[in-house]
Amino acid sequence: MNESEPLSAACAKLLHEKMRRKLTFAEIAQYLKHDEVWTAALFYGRATPTHKDIRLLAELLSLSVETLEEDFCSAGPPVRDVGHVGRDPIVGPLRDTLALYAPAIRSVVVENMGDGAISAPHTKVHVERVENGRSSDIRVVLESKYVQYQSW
Repeated sequence: MNESEPLSAACAKLLHEKMRRKLTFAEIAQYLKHDEVWTAALFYGRATPTHKDIRLLAELLSLSVETLEEDFCSAGPPVRDVGHVGRDPIVGPLRDTLALYAPAIRSVVVENMGDGAISAPHTKVHVERVENGRSSDIRVVLESKYVQYQSW
């Protein structure tokens, strides 16, 4: 989230209860039957919960379903503007890496898939820890729908 964007009341409550109960996003995601990145996005106002998600969160975190629903309704739609990430030590290098390799990535995708576009609303993100013996690395997997451009 941008540093200038305040969290909604719903997100602030969720994050507070997550920290208070010492839960991980993976544990909460397992309870919700969602991916942990999607669950983290929900906690930061970047995803929309269903009524079932709200009920399960309220149950897990001992919150009022009605209050949580009201908080999510008053927050409005999820934040979709990616804005400026500044020099965030995780997001900044990811953005720099994509920018650096963008022409190469695009060329390989077009060679393998044909000319088209990646659908951001259909993107799933998975984060994995990779042990290599000397240190821990990270694997970020982006999986999305690919739509070829039409000819006419």
